[in-house]
Amino acid sequence: MEEILKAALEAGLDGIAITDHDTLEGFFEAERIVAERGLDLLIIPGVEVSTSEGHLLALGLRELPPPGRSPQETSEFARARGGITIVSHPYHLFRHSMYRIPECDAVEVYNSKYIFGIANFWAKRMAERCGLPMVAGSDSHMAGTVGLGVTVVEVEEGYSLGDVLASIRGGRVKIESKRMSITVFASQMVRWLNKRLRRRLKIERSRRDKEI
Repeated sequence: MEEILKAALEAGLDGIAITDHDTLEGFFEAERIVAERGLDLLIIPGVEVSTSEGHLLALGLRELPPPGRSPQETSEFARARGGITIVSHPYHLFRHSMYRIPECDAVEVYNSKYIFGIANFWAKRMAERCGLPMVAGSDSHMAGTVGLGVTVVEVEEGYSLGDVLASIRGGRVKIESKRMSITVFASQMVRWLNKRLRRRLKIERSRRDKEI
């Protein structure tokens, strides 16, 4: 987390959303580090929720949305607590993505991992059709890719977290983007495949032990 926050400051970001899968622990850790060191960086509470249809980002929450619910139920949960929801990496194969745009506050139309850009294209097209705000995301799983997908938010000086969320909800945003290099993308894919393989082997080993 320290490397991520350092990378965010070096990239010139004013804030960063920490959106781990189905946990807020990353956000709380980042918030603690920023407070202890007095860093000039807004940490946006966030989580990437596993809904019944795919991943959905929830921002502005300090309470974890229950996983496995529908996108609509997850959005209602977030809004009731002052948060917003964003469809993350829609139309992308093999990533627990949604293949429709549900009820939400914004759509991620630029994800730096989309090397060929097809999923980004469809996300933008459907967001425009639905009349929803469009945002970008680095989708960083390592410090070196922080800042590749930036959402520029229109706010006044002395802004708060609530102002940032309101601007996203109101579409007062624009996108700045850099595509992830193929080398880094390939490296991350290899790590992901290795992790999946190790998990599969562990499950198979456990199953064989039970049979014995």
